[in-house]
Amino acid sequence: MTIDLRPWRRLLAVWLPAVVLCVVTAGAYVWQTSESGGRRSQIRKQIEELEQEITQLERMQQETESDREAVEEIDRQFDLLYNDVFGNLDQRLTRILRAVGTATREAGILPSSYSYTAANDDETGFIRFGIRFSVDAEYMQIRRMLASLQSSPEFLVVENLNLSGDEDPVSRELGISVSISTFLAEADAGQLRRLTVGISRAAETTDG
Repeated sequence: MTIDLRPWRRLLAVWLPAVVLCVVTAGAYVWQTSESGGRRSQIRKQIEELEQEITQLERMQQETESDREAVEEIDRQFDLLYNDVFGNLDQRLTRILRAVGTATREAGILPSSYSYTAANDDETGFIRFGIRFSVDAEYMQIRRMLASLQSSPEFLVVENLNLSGDEDPVSRELGISVSISTFLAEADAGQLRRLTVGISRAAETTDG
């Protein structure tokens, strides 16, 4: 049986472009839907890149939240130091004197000759407030007093211990001058003058 292809040849210009278009379209479809290339591969790559960016953003968000929490904790600690630990003279003077009184009382000694000092501390920006007093006590009593002062909830620093007299050979007591300091966030200037100057003048007048 012989197939006459002459009609197909005559109409070649009509059907050949259509066949080529179909083949190209089919090839493009296969390429676009293939796993290794085409649109699907591009979309998958974009998805992977977006997922990586999301992961990085989530990590950055976690780090930012951690940093913010750390800053908030530091702010809380500064507020605690400023308001509760250092505070102002009105809030703390009674507590400081109570802490000194408790320390000396627990050690079984009686302080005398209280004096106060106050000066701005350039390094911290706070007011350095000092208390000085004298005690006559044995060595172990001094140790108990210092331990109590250092364990006090008040922020107290024992700056100096000076031997103010000879040891009593009978009672083995020492005359000790004790200097303690703390820091104040705020203090009324008039109150400081009354404490540091007024009391000193009163003591001088009494002695005179």
